[in-house]
Amino acid sequence: MSHSQSKSVTKAWGEVKQSAVKNRNFQKNGKNSSDYQQALSGLNATEYQASQTGIYIENLSFTYPNSDSAILKNINLTIHPNEMIVLVGENGAGKTTLAKLLCRLYDPSQGAIIWNGQDLRSLPLEDLRSRIDVVMQDYARFPTTVRENVAFGNLPKIQDDEAIREAIAEAGLARVIEKLDHGLETLLGKQLEGGIDLSGGQWQRLAMARALLRLSPAELLILDEPTANLDPKTEHEIYNILRSLAKGRIAVVVSHRLALAKLADRVVVLEHGQIIEVGTHDELIALGGQYHLMFTRQASSYN
Repeated sequence: MSHSQSKSVTKAWGEVKQSAVKNRNFQKNGKNSSDYQQALSGLNATEYQASQTGIYIENLSFTYPNSDSAILKNINLTIHPNEMIVLVGENGAGKTTLAKLLCRLYDPSQGAIIWNGQDLRSLPLEDLRSRIDVVMQDYARFPTTVRENVAFGNLPKIQDDEAIREAIAEAGLARVIEKLDHGLETLLGKQLEGGIDLSGGQWQRLAMARALLRLSPAELLILDEPTANLDPKTEHEIYNILRSLAKGRIAVVVSHRLALAKLADRVVVLEHGQIIEVGTHDELIALGGQYHLMFTRQASSYN
């Protein structure tokens, strides 16, 4: 495995550690996780909805280790249950950093992130990450078979051909995989003997298939630049997949492609590590501020 792949695998914790949670004997407030899930399953629909208060980010600031400058400054934001928000802003605005904090790759330097009334820092990591589905911008390209690349999203389904093929189809990759000589058993990665490589967009779709396979237990979905390596035509197809992914859960999307922001319940605009605008696409266009400037500038590049 190359250095860059090793680095990618390390960063893509959400696509390995989450999928490896087969044993749920983790502690949660004095009870193991299976007890917690059983308690939730005993709630009726009204009681369950009442237990979901969403995510509250309170006075959050963050500075990376060995750095003197804060990348996020005094962030305050409420994300409601079943709400899809899109984080937008120029490079270096802090969008991906905020997404990583929501995944608890890092803890805030100041302030807190509260999910359903609990500080993320109070939740066992494995339990927390078992409730999150993640496709990061630096998604992993595992040097192994197509089957395993998808099944790392939900290891108990590694031999479930139907579920794996369905996830691949929903990600729009079925035709590509069907044409491979060994189908699901095709080795991916030029460093492997007999291995082949995929295009950047195909790898991204494979990462989405991994997320789709894991979707059912996820309560929070994080997508970092989900259409970054796709052409505009293919990008539109992915939007339909994103709607499916986001349904019935909190979804936080980081994107430079502002057309995606039109799908969101709200758009959050960051600049220099601070939130400067929040609202729907139409509201922010009417406001005539930074989002309006970014959107019209990007739209003109497609004309």
